[in-house]
Amino acid sequence: MARYGWLLDYKRCIECRACEAACKQWNGLEPGIQYRKVRVFESGTYPRPSRLALSLACNHCENALCMKACPVKAIYRREQDGAVIIDQEKCIGCRFCEKWCPYGAPRFNAKAGKMMKCTMCFDRLEQNLEPACATICPTGALQFKPWDEIKDNYPAEAANFPTPSGTRPQIRFITAGFGR
Repeated sequence: MARYGWLLDYKRCIECRACEAACKQWNGLEPGIQYRKVRVFESGTYPRPSRLALSLACNHCENALCMKACPVKAIYRREQDGAVIIDQEKCIGCRFCEKWCPYGAPRFNAKAGKMMKCTMCFDRLEQNLEPACATICPTGALQFKPWDEIKDNYPAEAANFPTPSGTRPQIRFITAGFGR
């Protein structure tokens, strides 16, 4: 099975939120529903405050707890690309996946009464296109690549990104000393 994942160079992220807009537009998401979100973290004090922006969505984890938690098996992994998908026909909106995902990826759509999350734009992948969010990023901060290429070149430990319960998220970060 071919797998894909995300590579994020947070030093290049300018918080433009183009990735959020592209995702919403491509997926036709209603107001209030987002699959991808730029989260900003602030630390430090004057005169040396710092900001860190991370464009985050579903990490399509190798050990996807959302998939394990679903009582009706509505969440599955696509063999073609490793995308973790919610089958809207099977989803009963119980929100168990939301509770068990340590990254907050599944979101409840009250209007539909169903759970929704990033699909890795699998419909674009089938057309040999990258996901909308990675395509639109003006600085190249958010990249989409074959997972073997990412994991072999960017160690998970480099970013201190949490991996609760051995989820093995399909995302890595370019940090100081790595990937340059």
